[in-house]
Amino acid sequence: MKQYTDKEFDILTILWNCKEASVQEVHEKLNSSSGYTTTLKLMQIMFDKGFLERRKEGKKHIYVPLVDQEKAQESGIKKMISGLFGGSKLSFAQSFLGNAKPSKEELEAIKEMIKKIEKDAGDSL
Repeated sequence: MKQYTDKEFDILTILWNCKEASVQEVHEKLNSSSGYTTTLKLMQIMFDKGFLERRKEGKKHIYVPLVDQEKAQESGIKKMISGLFGGSKLSFAQSFLGNAKPSKEELEAIKEMIKKIEKDAGDSL
């Protein structure tokens, strides 16, 4: 999967939430100190890379994400684990669970997820 810069991921996140948006709408939601033309150029580059689709509506372009949100998040998590935790999923989990203070409901969901992973691993042996 292609890697995204932090700014590209920010734009994708906005578009995933909005489903589609103009450059102006994305720029306003970015809360960035960068100018409008920077957002425009970045979205044009993302279009050229195949991350976005666009259509013309009057004088403006409307952009739609072509990147699957789950796949992009998965790729970002793998990159983060590799970079920050030396590839260790255990170190990541220990850091996350030690610092995140999950609720009882979240802990139960995590336990259920671990049970499912263990079951799936047992089924594949």
